[in-house]
Amino acid sequence: MLTRVARVAFIGLGTMGLPMARNLVAAGHEVVACDLDPARAQALGGPVAATPAEAAAGADLAITSLPSPEAVEHVAGELPADTFFVDMSTGPPALARRLAERFEAALDAPVSGGPRGAEAATLTIMVGGGREAFERGEPILGALGRPVLVGGPGAGQAAKLCNNLIAGATMVAVAEACAIAEREGIDPHVLYDLLTNSTGDSRVLRTRFPLPGVDPAHPSSNGFEPLFMLDLIAKDLALALELAGDAPVAAAALAEYRKAQEAGLGRLDYSAVYLAEARADG
Repeated sequence: MLTRVARVAFIGLGTMGLPMARNLVAAGHEVVACDLDPARAQALGGPVAATPAEAAAGADLAITSLPSPEAVEHVAGELPADTFFVDMSTGPPALARRLAERFEAALDAPVSGGPRGAEAATLTIMVGGGREAFERGEPILGALGRPVLVGGPGAGQAAKLCNNLIAGATMVAVAEACAIAEREGIDPHVLYDLLTNSTGDSRVLRTRFPLPGVDPAHPSSNGFEPLFMLDLIAKDLALALELAGDAPVAAAALAEYRKAQEAGLGRLDYSAVYLAEARADG
């Protein structure tokens, strides 16, 4: 168990990675940053490594927070087998199991809570791996939120894909309902009040109501500036569909995100699927 100050290699200082790394620094750990964009690594204000291998040299553990399974696999290929490897990206369980075989100790630890949860250190961390590795890494992960051991290697990723299937499908339903309500002339403020006090309520609705001006904290009120990009929820739904084999709800939701991507909305928040729904409805 890493109860002392740890040296952590943090690889991937994007929207989620940078605030997580800052929380590790705030908890007293030494963090060596590594990112394809040197400016993002330097934004942490501590030591910067040019390569993942350089970052991991002498580290107690290496954490990755990367946008794709391919990026994770590439970084993993550069690290020695005795690395304690913690992947906080979202990817396929099969990759997590391969990483568990490759490294002396490994955890798949994808997160939920978005950039705000990353900044506040309130992330839900879904962990797959052995009990010994979990207990070893838990004090570090605990500085980022609430780590929960789901099961063996790959179980954390499976849980995260289940979560994002629900979130992604719910957002499509909310977007479709809002497009209908707008067409029928229902005031968005009235609609939001009704839905958040009815059986249609959800966390997705309360954080991503897609009609602008109702809540200034929602992406729709900020030009759909992404808290979680539409391209990423599409990637996760595709992974969930691949994992499930037959998942008609995931397939239907993914089809709507694909339409939104084709409309050039992929780098907006995933609530921007509403824009594609509204255009189709109009």
